[in-house]
Amino acid sequence: MVYSSWIMKLQSFTLILSSFVIIAQSDVPRPRGVSLSKASLYSPTKDFTCFDGTVKIPFSYVNDDYCDCFDGSDEPGTSACLNGFFHCTNAGYMSQNIPSSRVNDGVCDCCDGTDEYAEPGACSNTCEELGKEARAEAQRLAELHKAGSQLKVDLIEKGNQKRSEMAEQLSQLEKDKAEAEKIKAEKEALKNELEAKENEALKVYREADEQERQKKAEQERVEVMKESSEYFDRYDSDSDGMLTVDEIKVVNAFDKNKDGEVDEDEVQYFFGENESVDKDIFVATTWPLLKPLLMMEQGMFKPGQDEDDADHESDAEDLTREDGEDLGTDDENLDLDLPEATNDQELAQEPTRMYDDDTQKLVDEATEARRQLTDAERTVREIESNIRSIKENLEKDYGLHQEFATLDGQCFEYDDKEYVYRLCMFQKVTQKSKNGGGEVGLGNWGEWAGDDNKYSVMKYINGVGCWNGPNRMTTVNVHCGLETKLLSVTEPYRCEYKIDLSTPAACDESNSGQHDSHDEL
Repeated sequence: MVYSSWIMKLQSFTLILSSFVIIAQSDVPRPRGVSLSKASLYSPTKDFTCFDGTVKIPFSYVNDDYCDCFDGSDEPGTSACLNGFFHCTNAGYMSQNIPSSRVNDGVCDCCDGTDEYAEPGACSNTCEELGKEARAEAQRLAELHKAGSQLKVDLIEKGNQKRSEMAEQLSQLEKDKAEAEKIKAEKEALKNELEAKENEALKVYREADEQERQKKAEQERVEVMKESSEYFDRYDSDSDGMLTVDEIKVVNAFDKNKDGEVDEDEVQYFFGENESVDKDIFVATTWPLLKPLLMMEQGMFKPGQDEDDADHESDAEDLTREDGEDLGTDDENLDLDLPEATNDQELAQEPTRMYDDDTQKLVDEATEARRQLTDAERTVREIESNIRSIKENLEKDYGLHQEFATLDGQCFEYDDKEYVYRLCMFQKVTQKSKNGGGEVGLGNWGEWAGDDNKYSVMKYINGVGCWNGPNRMTTVNVHCGLETKLLSVTEPYRCEYKIDLSTPAACDESNSGQHDSHDEL
C-alpha cells in the first residue's frame, strides 16, 4: 500500500511537471500549448478559471487529458477538447495556433515539433530553415516596397495635381454654365419675340391654306358624291332609288373572289344585314368598299395600296357593265399615266412656300433664332455633363493620398488561352473571347473592400447576368509592384472572378515585409 501510494504521487508529480515548458527566451513558466501572452492566466499557485468564466477547477486538472472547461481552455496542450487550441512556439519562425485535435495525431503541424510530444524525435525542427526563407522573403518585400514607395511619391504628386486641376476645371465650368444659361435665356427671349411676329405674319397664309384645304375637301366630297351616285344609278336597274341584293348579284364588280357569282358572304360584305340600301347608305358605306375593287380591275390599284395613293394615279376610272363592257369616262378625261420620277431626292422634297419679302424675312429671322437657341441649349447640356463627370471623379476615393487618382480610366489587359480580360480602373471589367464575339461585362466599379487595409481590394459589381445565374462580379486584389499590370485572372466560383493587380500605388515602405507580432519572435 505504501509502495502503491508512492507510485501514484510520483505519477502525479510527473504529470504536473510535464505540463510546464520553460521557454529559452523567457523565465516565465507556462503549461504546454500556452502562448507567452496568456501565461499569467495559468498560475500553478491558484485554481484555474475557465476563460468563459463558467467553471473553476484545481490547477492540477490543467492538461490532464480531460476536458473540464466548455471552451477547452483547461487543455491547451492535449487533444482532449475538440474546440481548444495548441500554441506552437516555433522559435526562429512564426508562432501559430492549431486546433487541439491535431496534437499527437502523428502529423507535424508545428515546425518545432512540439505538437507531437508523445513521440519525442518524431518531428524535425525546421523553424530555423523556414525562418531563414521567411526573412529572405521579408527582405525582398521590404526592398520592393521601398522601391515602389519612391514611385508612389510621384503618383501621389500627380494625383493631387490632377485633383487640383479638376477642382479648377469645376470652378471654371460653373462660371461657364452661368454665362451659357444667360445666353440661352437671351436666345429664348429673342426666339419667342420673333416667333410671335412670324406667327402673326403667317396667319394670313395659314388661313388661306385652311380655306384651300376646305375647298379641296369639298371638291373631293362632291366628286365622290357624283361618282358614287353615277354608279348607284347604273346598278339601280329599276330606278326605284333602292339598290337590292338581286340587283348587285348580276354585277361582276361585287364578285370579290371572281368565282363567277356574288354569294351570301359578298352580299353581307357590301350590305351588312340590309336587304337593300338607298343612295345615301350606298355612298357612305358601300362605295368605299366597292371602289378599290373597281380600281383593281382597271389595274390602277394593288391590294394593300392606300386609296389616297390610288387617287393620285387617276381621278377617273372605268365603269363596268353587268356584262363586263366598259362604262368608263371619255378618254380625254381619263389620265392613268404616272409622272416620271427624276430621283428620290426630288420626290421627297416638300414644295417651298413662297411668301412676300417682309414675311420671308421674318421667317428667316425666326428660323435663325430657333437654331441659335438649339445651339445654346446644347452648350448648357455639354457643360452640365462635364460638371457631373468632374464631380463624380472628385467624390471617388483614390486612396489616402490620392495615389490611385492617375490610374482612373487607364485600362490593362491579361490574356489566357481562351479570353482577353480588360480592367479599366474605377470603371469596369470586361472579358472577350479569342474566338470572336463581343465583350462581356464582368462588373462595374463599386467600392474598396479590403479588411485590414481598405485599399487592398477593389470590388466591381453588377456585370452581365450569367445564364440562370447572378450578375457577374470581380474582386481585384491590389499588390505592391514596380509597374501597374494584371498578374492573373481566375474564376474561383461561377460568375465570380478574381484579378491580381500590381501597382506602385499599393506600396508602403512603413509596413514592408512586416508580419504580425508574435510572442516568441
